[in-house]
Amino acid sequence: MKWVDWYPIYLDIVQRLDLDSDADRESTDLLTSMLDPIDPSPLLKRLSDSISGNHVIVCGAGPSLKQHMESLLKTDYPTESVIVVADGAISVILELGLRCDVIVTDLDGNTEHLMEAKDNGALFIVHAHGDNMNRVKSIVPKLGDILGSTQVEPTDRAFLWGGFTDGDRACHVVSEYSPKKIILAGMDFGAIVGKWSKPGHDSHFPADERKRIKLEIAEELISSLMETTGVDHLFLK
Repeated sequence: MKWVDWYPIYLDIVQRLDLDSDADRESTDLLTSMLDPIDPSPLLKRLSDSISGNHVIVCGAGPSLKQHMESLLKTDYPTESVIVVADGAISVILELGLRCDVIVTDLDGNTEHLMEAKDNGALFIVHAHGDNMNRVKSIVPKLGDILGSTQVEPTDRAFLWGGFTDGDRACHVVSEYSPKKIILAGMDFGAIVGKWSKPGHDSHFPADERKRIKLEIAEELISSLMETTGVDHLFLK
Protein backbone atom coordinates (compact mmCIF):
# COMPACT_ATOMS: atom_id res chain seq x y z
CA MET A 1 0.00 0.00 0.00
CA LYS A 2 1.36 3.41 -0.97
CA TRP A 3 0.95 6.20 1.56
CA VAL A 4 -0.46 8.51 -1.10
CA ASP A 5 -3.29 6.00 -1.69
CA TRP A 6 -3.89 5.23 1.98
CA TYR A 7 -3.73 8.83 3.23
CA PRO A 8 -7.27 9.91 2.27
CA ILE A 9 -8.68 6.69 3.73
CA TYR A 10 -6.74 7.29 6.94
CA LEU A 11 -7.97 10.90 7.16
CA ASP A 12 -11.56 9.69 6.91
CA ILE A 13 -10.95 7.20 9.74
CA VAL A 14 -9.30 9.91 11.84
CA GLN A 15 -12.38 12.12 11.46
CA ARG A 16 -14.86 9.33 12.17
CA LEU A 17 -13.08 8.16 15.32
CA ASP A 18 -11.39 11.41 16.39
CA LEU A 19 -7.97 9.75 16.35
CA ASP A 20 -4.75 11.47 17.40
CA SER A 21 -2.47 11.31 14.36
CA ASP A 22 0.49 12.62 16.34
CA ALA A 23 0.09 9.74 18.79
CA ASP A 24 -0.09 7.27 15.88
CA ARG A 25 3.22 8.65 14.61
CA GLU A 26 4.77 8.59 18.08
CA SER A 27 3.81 4.94 18.49
CA THR A 28 5.19 4.15 15.03
CA ASP A 29 8.49 5.83 15.92
CA LEU A 30 8.61 3.83 19.16
CA LEU A 31 8.01 0.52 17.40
CA THR A 32 10.53 1.42 14.69
CA SER A 33 13.25 2.09 17.25
CA MET A 34 12.50 -1.15 19.10
CA LEU A 35 12.70 -3.19 15.90
CA ASP A 36 15.85 -1.50 14.62
CA PRO A 37 18.11 -4.50 15.47
CA ILE A 38 15.85 -6.90 13.51
CA ASP A 39 16.41 -7.35 9.77
CA PRO A 40 12.89 -7.51 8.29
CA SER A 41 14.00 -8.95 4.92
CA PRO A 42 13.92 -12.67 5.83
CA LEU A 43 10.63 -12.18 7.69
CA LEU A 44 9.06 -10.45 4.69
CA LYS A 45 10.26 -13.29 2.47
CA ARG A 46 8.81 -15.84 4.88
CA LEU A 47 5.52 -13.96 4.84
CA SER A 48 5.42 -13.81 1.06
CA ASP A 49 6.43 -17.46 0.62
CA SER A 50 3.77 -18.66 3.05
CA ILE A 51 0.92 -16.82 1.31
CA SER A 52 1.80 -16.75 -2.38
CA GLY A 53 -0.30 -19.23 -4.36
CA ASN A 54 -1.92 -20.74 -1.27
CA HIS A 55 -5.40 -20.92 0.22
CA VAL A 56 -5.42 -18.59 3.24
CA ILE A 57 -7.94 -18.57 6.06
CA VAL A 58 -8.13 -15.11 7.66
CA CYS A 59 -9.64 -15.37 11.13
CA GLY A 60 -11.43 -12.45 12.74
CA ALA A 61 -12.51 -12.58 16.36
CA GLY A 62 -16.25 -12.32 15.69
CA PRO A 63 -18.86 -14.50 17.42
CA SER A 64 -19.08 -16.83 14.42
CA LEU A 65 -15.39 -17.79 14.41
CA LYS A 66 -15.57 -21.03 16.37
CA GLN A 67 -18.52 -22.29 14.32
CA HIS A 68 -16.76 -21.37 11.07
CA MET A 69 -13.55 -23.14 12.04
CA GLU A 70 -15.37 -26.24 13.26
CA SER A 71 -17.14 -26.38 9.89
CA LEU A 72 -13.82 -26.03 8.09
CA LEU A 73 -12.39 -28.88 10.13
CA LYS A 74 -14.77 -31.13 8.24
CA THR A 75 -13.14 -30.09 4.94
CA ASP A 76 -9.58 -30.11 3.61
CA TYR A 77 -9.03 -26.39 4.27
CA PRO A 78 -7.39 -26.58 7.74
CA THR A 79 -4.69 -28.99 6.60
CA GLU A 80 -4.03 -27.31 3.27
CA SER A 81 -4.42 -23.65 4.17
CA VAL A 82 -2.30 -20.98 5.77
CA ILE A 83 -4.04 -19.59 8.86
CA VAL A 84 -3.70 -15.84 9.41
CA VAL A 85 -5.14 -14.75 12.73
CA ALA A 86 -6.33 -11.36 13.94
CA ASP A 87 -5.27 -10.88 17.55
CA GLY A 88 -7.96 -12.26 19.90
CA ALA A 89 -8.92 -14.95 17.40
CA ILE A 90 -5.74 -16.72 18.50
CA SER A 91 -7.66 -18.06 21.49
CA VAL A 92 -10.12 -19.97 19.30
CA ILE A 93 -7.44 -21.35 16.99
CA LEU A 94 -5.40 -22.65 19.92
CA GLU A 95 -8.50 -24.10 21.59
CA LEU A 96 -9.24 -26.08 18.43
CA GLY A 97 -5.68 -27.40 18.28
CA LEU A 98 -4.86 -25.57 15.05
CA ARG A 99 -1.70 -23.68 14.21
CA CYS A 100 -1.41 -19.91 13.82
CA ASP A 101 0.89 -19.26 10.86
CA VAL A 102 0.71 -15.46 10.87
CA ILE A 103 -0.65 -13.21 13.61
CA VAL A 104 -1.73 -9.64 12.94
CA THR A 105 -2.07 -7.84 16.26
CA ASP A 106 -2.12 -4.55 18.09
CA LEU A 107 -1.44 -6.56 21.26
CA ASP A 108 -4.81 -6.15 23.00
CA GLY A 109 -5.72 -9.85 22.89
CA ASN A 110 -4.90 -12.53 25.44
CA THR A 111 -1.17 -12.10 26.15
CA GLU A 112 -0.74 -15.67 27.36
CA HIS A 113 -2.15 -16.95 24.08
CA LEU A 114 0.06 -14.56 22.13
CA MET A 115 3.10 -16.03 23.82
CA GLU A 116 1.90 -19.60 23.23
CA ALA A 117 1.50 -18.87 19.53
CA LYS A 118 4.97 -17.32 19.48
CA ASP A 119 6.44 -20.46 21.05
CA ASN A 120 4.67 -22.50 18.35
CA GLY A 121 6.46 -20.55 15.62
CA ALA A 122 3.88 -18.02 14.43
CA LEU A 123 5.10 -15.02 12.45
CA PHE A 124 3.98 -11.81 14.15
CA ILE A 125 3.01 -8.52 12.54
CA VAL A 126 2.66 -6.02 15.40
CA HIS A 127 0.76 -2.81 14.77
CA ALA A 128 1.58 0.61 16.25
CA HIS A 129 -1.15 3.13 16.99
CA GLY A 130 -1.66 5.92 19.45
CA ASP A 131 -3.44 3.85 22.09
CA ASN A 132 -1.07 0.91 22.42
CA MET A 133 2.34 2.39 23.23
CA ASN A 134 2.44 0.85 26.69
CA ARG A 135 1.69 -2.60 25.26
CA VAL A 136 4.34 -2.12 22.57
CA LYS A 137 6.88 -1.28 25.27
CA SER A 138 6.01 -4.25 27.48
CA ILE A 139 5.20 -7.03 25.00
CA VAL A 140 7.33 -6.47 21.89
CA PRO A 141 10.64 -7.30 23.66
CA LYS A 142 9.20 -10.75 24.51
CA LEU A 143 8.26 -11.65 20.93
CA GLY A 144 11.67 -11.99 19.30
CA ASP A 145 11.96 -11.33 15.57
CA ILE A 146 8.76 -9.72 14.34
CA LEU A 147 7.49 -7.38 11.64
CA GLY A 148 5.99 -4.01 12.44
CA SER A 149 3.03 -2.24 10.85
CA THR A 150 1.61 1.27 10.96
CA GLN A 151 -1.41 3.27 9.85
CA VAL A 152 0.59 6.45 9.18
CA GLU A 153 3.70 7.09 7.09
CA PRO A 154 5.72 3.84 6.94
CA THR A 155 9.31 3.49 8.14
CA ASP A 156 12.01 0.92 7.43
CA ARG A 157 10.68 -1.20 10.31
CA ALA A 158 6.96 -0.34 10.43
CA PHE A 159 5.31 -1.18 7.12
CA LEU A 160 2.08 0.08 5.61
CA TRP A 161 -0.12 -2.68 4.24
CA GLY A 162 -3.36 -0.78 4.73
CA GLY A 163 -6.26 -1.69 6.97
CA PHE A 164 -7.34 -0.37 10.34
CA THR A 165 -8.66 -3.10 12.62
CA ASP A 166 -6.63 -6.30 13.04
CA GLY A 167 -9.11 -8.26 10.91
CA ASP A 168 -9.23 -6.03 7.85
CA ARG A 169 -5.51 -5.30 8.13
CA ALA A 170 -4.89 -9.05 7.99
CA CYS A 171 -6.87 -9.13 4.75
CA HIS A 172 -4.74 -6.32 3.34
CA VAL A 173 -1.55 -8.13 4.30
CA VAL A 174 -2.66 -11.38 2.68
CA SER A 175 -3.88 -9.68 -0.49
CA GLU A 176 -0.43 -8.15 -0.98
CA TYR A 177 1.17 -11.55 -1.64
CA SER A 178 -1.03 -13.14 -4.32
CA PRO A 179 -2.95 -15.82 -2.42
CA LYS A 180 -4.80 -18.43 -4.44
CA LYS A 181 -7.93 -17.78 -2.39
CA ILE A 182 -8.88 -16.05 0.86
CA ILE A 183 -11.44 -17.66 3.17
CA LEU A 184 -12.76 -15.14 5.70
CA ALA A 185 -13.87 -16.70 8.99
CA GLY A 186 -15.28 -14.94 12.04
CA MET A 187 -15.68 -11.66 10.18
CA ASP A 188 -18.85 -10.36 11.83
CA PHE A 189 -19.80 -6.73 11.42
CA GLY A 190 -22.98 -6.67 13.47
CA ALA A 191 -23.86 -5.33 16.90
CA ILE A 192 -22.30 -8.21 18.89
CA VAL A 193 -18.56 -8.50 19.60
CA GLY A 194 -16.82 -11.84 19.97
CA LYS A 195 -15.77 -12.62 23.53
CA TRP A 196 -12.23 -13.31 22.27
CA SER A 197 -11.74 -9.71 21.11
CA LYS A 198 -10.79 -8.49 24.56
CA PRO A 199 -9.53 -10.45 27.59
CA GLY A 200 -11.88 -10.90 30.50
CA HIS A 201 -15.12 -11.65 28.65
CA ASP A 202 -16.89 -14.95 29.26
CA SER A 203 -19.53 -14.34 26.60
CA HIS A 204 -20.09 -12.28 23.48
CA PHE A 205 -21.10 -8.70 24.27
CA PRO A 206 -22.83 -5.71 22.63
CA ALA A 207 -20.65 -3.33 20.66
CA ASP A 208 -20.51 0.21 22.00
CA GLU A 209 -20.80 3.12 19.59
CA ARG A 210 -17.06 3.38 18.96
CA LYS A 211 -16.77 -0.35 18.28
CA ARG A 212 -19.71 -0.19 15.87
CA ILE A 213 -17.92 2.52 13.90
CA LYS A 214 -14.76 0.40 13.83
CA LEU A 215 -16.73 -2.57 12.54
CA GLU A 216 -18.32 -0.39 9.85
CA ILE A 217 -14.86 0.77 8.80
CA ALA A 218 -13.56 -2.80 8.73
CA GLU A 219 -16.44 -3.97 6.56
CA GLU A 220 -15.96 -1.06 4.16
CA LEU A 221 -12.23 -1.65 3.87
CA ILE A 222 -12.57 -5.38 3.25
CA SER A 223 -15.32 -4.88 0.67
CA SER A 224 -13.26 -2.25 -1.15
CA LEU A 225 -10.14 -4.42 -0.99
CA MET A 226 -11.83 -7.46 -2.48
CA GLU A 227 -13.43 -5.36 -5.20
CA THR A 228 -10.26 -3.52 -6.22
CA THR A 229 -7.86 -6.46 -6.05
CA GLY A 230 -10.20 -9.04 -7.53
CA VAL A 231 -8.67 -11.72 -5.32
CA ASP A 232 -10.72 -14.92 -5.15
CA HIS A 233 -12.40 -15.01 -1.76
CA LEU A 234 -15.15 -16.63 0.27
CA PHE A 235 -16.99 -15.00 3.17
CA LEU A 236 -18.14 -17.74 5.53
CA LYS A 237 -21.66 -17.15 6.82
